[in-house]
Amino acid sequence: MDDFIRQQGPAFLAHLLRRLSDELVRGASEWYPEVGVTAPPRTTSTLLALAEHGPLGVTEIAALLRQSHPLVISWIRQLKADGFIKSRADARDGRRTVIALSAKGIDEVARLRKALKLMGEASGQLMDDAAPGLFAALWRMEQACRDTPFARQLRERDNRPGADAGKAPRATSSGRQPRS
Repeated sequence: MDDFIRQQGPAFLAHLLRRLSDELVRGASEWYPEVGVTAPPRTTSTLLALAEHGPLGVTEIAALLRQSHPLVISWIRQLKADGFIKSRADARDGRRTVIALSAKGIDEVARLRKALKLMGEASGQLMDDAAPGLFAALWRMEQACRDTPFARQLRERDNRPGADAGKAPRATSSGRQPRS
């Protein structure tokens, strides 16, 4: 039987990417313990961000990773429960929580970096086998969506009568609106 989502075409790109992401995360979840990594795969970018830029506040982590604040909070809860991070109130702003790696987290990052080298090789091979240059192309797509949000791209293609009411002028790559 043909894949239903594949039959729907490019409109279901997000669904396809989510399925692919889930498969890669499942594979990492299964393999990580074999190489001594115990952090959940979806949280490892937070560990790396803290190792390279920490200690950081939740908002700073979310901005650095370009992920939602609620998602980063859930990752932080997981990492804290597993003992990889510690938190404290900011001395200058008691409302702000500062997150840092614990000693266990520092050790985990060392193991993670070794694992990520192999993961990068395997992921690179998957992409090159599928389409040489795919990794760079995906980054160009991500940049294009930051330059012109996907909702705006959809509105620009919407030819319904009166649909242009929601259309905003297209921003240039510098972020400025073009002159009329």
